[in-house]
Amino acid sequence: MHRIDDTDRKILALLQKDASLSSAEVAERIGSSQSPVWRRINAMEKSGVISKKVVIVDAKKAGFGFTVFVRLKLTEHGKNTLSDVEKKLSHLPHVQECQILLGDIDFRLRVVAKDLDDFEKFLEIHLLPLEGIREITSRVVVRNIKDTRELPL
Repeated sequence: MHRIDDTDRKILALLQKDASLSSAEVAERIGSSQSPVWRRINAMEKSGVISKKVVIVDAKKAGFGFTVFVRLKLTEHGKNTLSDVEKKLSHLPHVQECQILLGDIDFRLRVVAKDLDDFEKFLEIHLLPLEGIREITSRVVVRNIKDTRELPL
């Protein structure tokens, strides 16, 4: 397990904002040299602290201007039902996030769609036919105020 120290936190804070920075650029910004910074980044990648580097696409500009939070309740809470639904949901490309929750809701999804018709088609094709689902509720996002994956390091 990799223990994160203050230098790692500085590196991670920079990379969370711009993963395209080279180790030399990161080193310059934190007042270090390139080789130790590269070793730290490499160690954090190998240990899984840095799980992946991605490009964040603006959903609206890519034609997905409709975001919906969908909540699912299961008909029963057996291990097989939970596993089956989890597997099916995790492979749906419109689903950007999928969480299993404790409480009165079993799953919470963040779904993107081109428009209301696209979301309705997603519901009809992917969610309504799912076995083991008792109830589906959805909340349409009117406006995004904050959307980040950055941790407060």
